[in-house]
Amino acid sequence: MAPIELLLIGVLAIEGAFGRLNSRQPSGYTPHRIVGGADVPPGEHVPYQVSLQYQTRNGQMHFCGGSIIAPNRILTAAHCCQGLNASRMSVVAGIRSLQEIGSRSKVLSFTIHPDYKELVTSDLSVLYIDPPLEFDNTTIGAIDLQSNYVGGGVPVTLTGWGLRLWVPFPYLDDVNYPNVLQRMSYHTITNQECRNAGMDSVTDTEVCARGPFRGACSGDSGGPLVMRTDEGLKQVGIVSYGLVVCGLFISPDVYTRVSTFTEWIVGHLEF
Repeated sequence: MAPIELLLIGVLAIEGAFGRLNSRQPSGYTPHRIVGGADVPPGEHVPYQVSLQYQTRNGQMHFCGGSIIAPNRILTAAHCCQGLNASRMSVVAGIRSLQEIGSRSKVLSFTIHPDYKELVTSDLSVLYIDPPLEFDNTTIGAIDLQSNYVGGGVPVTLTGWGLRLWVPFPYLDDVNYPNVLQRMSYHTITNQECRNAGMDSVTDTEVCARGPFRGACSGDSGGPLVMRTDEGLKQVGIVSYGLVVCGLFISPDVYTRVSTFTEWIVGHLEF
């Protein structure tokens, strides 16, 4: 199977079990979500996590994740923005469930990395939002960026509003797509291990992670992969792409490597 961006699994293998057309997503895309995760417990918060939502005829719809890097800046994947109308996009912060109101800000515009090539490199974008988010560092707060190279065998954690199953089975959306934020932990692997596992085009601008029957899948796109350091949590990666069937042990997830782009990201924190 060929790798695909986590936002785009819907139209492949329509007659098989590897994907489906999904009316939840803008522009005919399928949102990517977590396999093998568990609900973030009541009373706990992931203050840096946001839901990217798109205005449709049926209302606001979650389609990607993102992370707060400043009161008026959100970090996400380039493929979550490419071809979309910023005026129909918004972000919601401070929520555990997609049914909560939270703090909503409009997306004024976004900047996609100039070197972005689909499934190749530089899959990141910075959103400019208004009004700025009000930090309380409990329910809403920024995540620090990991500036040092991360190798294999490092424990990492992914959060997102995720698909519970390996593929989105038709007519089971209420089971497939939980409203509660999901959290899942596994380990990074080296880029060579990632290539050996079938992700032939992985470059040094990306970092891979893998674990048994778990991983990013259909709404997680653009979301934050974090690690714990002596200085606290830091964002290591941005959900980019994987295989059509999510959560297979042999199938790594590919993330944009934040440390490669720290200077570019920081350069977009100010007007």
